[in-house]
Amino acid sequence: MVRKELHLDEAVISTLEAEAKRQNRSLKNYLEFLAMEQAKKLEVPSKEYTDMMDDLLSKFDKDEIEFSTIEDVMSRNGISD
Repeated sequence: MVRKELHLDEAVISTLEAEAKRQNRSLKNYLEFLAMEQAKKLEVPSKEYTDMMDDLLSKFDKDEIEFSTIEDVMSRNGISD
């Protein structure tokens, strides 16, 4: 297997090292953590998301969700057109 070296900007490395130290991790451990967190975000769809959507669809079917007009939402949030 041929491996290519990855060259990161020194400022990026310094930032990552500082954050790893702040979290009491090694740089390697911190990079593995970041990769795992990103991989979880890329799951299509996540268990949490499907549970949330199932709950919302169930509430919708039971007429348990109230909808607001865009005008009401804008008014509540101090937004004018």
